[in-house]
Amino acid sequence: MHLLDLPIEVLEQIFLQLDPFKIAKYRRVCRSFNTVLTGSPFSNLTGLVHIGHFRGSAANRREDIFCFVTPASFGEDFLRRVQTETAQAFEYEAFHQYSLKTLKVVPINPTKLSNATSLLDCFPSEVDGPMKTFHLTGPLPNTVDSLKQLTSLDFGGSSGANMFRSSCGIQSANANLMGHTMTGPIPPELGNLVNLKYLNLSHTLLDGAIPDSFGNLVNLEVLDISCARLTGSIPASFGYLINLMELQLGLNNLSGKVPDIFGGMTKLQILSLSRNYLEGPIPQSIGRCMQLTTLHCDQNRFSGAIPESIFRLPLLQSATFDRNSIESPSATPIVPLDSDRITGITSRLPSVSVVSQSLKRNQLEGAGMQDEASLLMSLDLSRNQLSGRFPNYLTSLTNLEYLNLQGNNLQGPLPTEIGQLLKLEILYLDRNEFCGVIPDSITSLMNLTDLSLQNNKLIGQLPTEIGLLTFLMVLNLSQNQLRGEIPDSVRSLLHLRVLDLSHNQLIGEIPSAIFMLSNVTRLHLNNNSFVGSLHRDVRTLTRLNLLDLSHNQLTGTVPESFLPRRLDVLKLNHNRLSGPLPKFSEWKYIQTLHLDHNQFSGQIPTHTADLNYLKSLNLSHNQLSGSLPASMSRYQSIEGLDLSNNSFSGTLPCELLKNMKQIKKLDLSNNQFSGLVHDLLDTCSTLDLLDLSGNHFEGDLPERFRT
Repeated sequence: MHLLDLPIEVLEQIFLQLDPFKIAKYRRVCRSFNTVLTGSPFSNLTGLVHIGHFRGSAANRREDIFCFVTPASFGEDFLRRVQTETAQAFEYEAFHQYSLKTLKVVPINPTKLSNATSLLDCFPSEVDGPMKTFHLTGPLPNTVDSLKQLTSLDFGGSSGANMFRSSCGIQSANANLMGHTMTGPIPPELGNLVNLKYLNLSHTLLDGAIPDSFGNLVNLEVLDISCARLTGSIPASFGYLINLMELQLGLNNLSGKVPDIFGGMTKLQILSLSRNYLEGPIPQSIGRCMQLTTLHCDQNRFSGAIPESIFRLPLLQSATFDRNSIESPSATPIVPLDSDRITGITSRLPSVSVVSQSLKRNQLEGAGMQDEASLLMSLDLSRNQLSGRFPNYLTSLTNLEYLNLQGNNLQGPLPTEIGQLLKLEILYLDRNEFCGVIPDSITSLMNLTDLSLQNNKLIGQLPTEIGLLTFLMVLNLSQNQLRGEIPDSVRSLLHLRVLDLSHNQLIGEIPSAIFMLSNVTRLHLNNNSFVGSLHRDVRTLTRLNLLDLSHNQLTGTVPESFLPRRLDVLKLNHNRLSGPLPKFSEWKYIQTLHLDHNQFSGQIPTHTADLNYLKSLNLSHNQLSGSLPASMSRYQSIEGLDLSNNSFSGTLPCELLKNMKQIKKLDLSNNQFSGLVHDLLDTCSTLDLLDLSGNHFEGDLPERFRT
């Protein structure tokens, strides 16, 4: 009798005595073979195939790459697809794949699978080398549910999760699987591993939806499936995972509303939903996770109000909600605002309407909320649609070190109570509509390193005692309506690296105190009404790489050795400076030099050949004269050259255009140049704007510049 004519039951007994994976290659050419090998007990078999290797970065060590197979999946088509996906993940050149003809399956003993507590424990000796470091790739087989005793399964690459796992005392013998090239959907059978305490599938190429069966994993303490390619919604069955201490779902493509499933997760410490497409309200039940220390909801499509109960969580240290569509609530008081006993208040976003502020402030005073509030150290509500006044409730969060409300529609004055946040190190309130004066109490925040209030409607003077903020490294008050002079106390800001007071209405001379800030690298004082001459002590700012004094009323000449030699950007344009041009050949690293709209006279300095980094030079609207020095032809990095509205004369040096191979804008208009227009203009392929009008040139412009 021919083998193909045998009954299925007989074939099954024969295959049990043979190697099912050797027979599997005939599965596609024989229906009866396929029927046997895709059914029980063969459907529960799992093997590993050594498909190639790559060279690791550590001492150029070779690391082998295996993939899971079953009798139902084994075949050249499957292995070819896995090798291709792996090659793409390893960027081809690092991955050395083996010939499909030579690939063999190493079966995993089913007995080992059912008894193993670690995935490594069940790998055959042919795979499990002494270092136990190899990569797994390809899809996870549904036979993984045979690992009934498994307590830890780690295919991910999230160091943060591993650190958290260690701090919780969770041990994992298979932490070196490094399966960041695992592909395909997550098999629902994973939900049968009810003994799992730690499951990490992060930083993989897994896709598809999160199986609803994950709700069966009631012993899970850490679930990290972040930074994959998962789609669909968060299963409501997650509500059964009451032992979770960490839930990481960020950096996926999850969508839909988040089910209100967190009420029973009393042990939850870390919850990350960031960088998905989740929408609707932030679940109220998160406010019942009393152990929560970290909450990341940023970069989604959440709307509505943030539950106030979240900000009452006693251990919360970091919360981010930026880049959503969160709106302020319209709260209605239940009792008069001046009442000392406020009860029955519905939990709301702490703060954005005037009424809500008043309620919270009274509640804090009457109910001791300051004690409840908490260990919150970091709060990011930036780039939402918050409106109303400054959330006064936030001034009770006295442990805050980081507060970011930038990019909202908040308005009204800054509260004096902001000075209560004595631990604050970083305060970003920029790009709102705050008005009124900067409260003097802000100088109580002596731990501040970054203060950004730019792009508001603040008026009045700078706080006189701004110098008390001695740890400041960044001070940005630009684009407001501040008036008066810069207070002398700024001389105490010795750690300051960035000072931006631009686009205000500041007056007076630039105080010498500014030039005592020896650590400043970027100084923006432009678009004010400063008067007087340039101070010689600017050269003492040896770390300065950007100086913008443009759009003021500065007068006088530019002193010799005016600036440090490492300057990248200098803008003195739109002032009333006069005399000869500074010898800018000394600034060898200069990239942007704008001296236009002044009253400079004389010629361009002749020794300017070493400006190898210069990209933009604007000397227009001055009283300069003479011919262009030949050394300008060596500005090989120049992209924009504007010499218009002067009295330059002579011919255009041929070498000027020949060497300026990156020139995009050339404006020589309204001078006294003469001679033929060079044919070289037609070879300047990068040139977008050319203006030679108002001169005495002869000849025709290239066709593409004719209008």
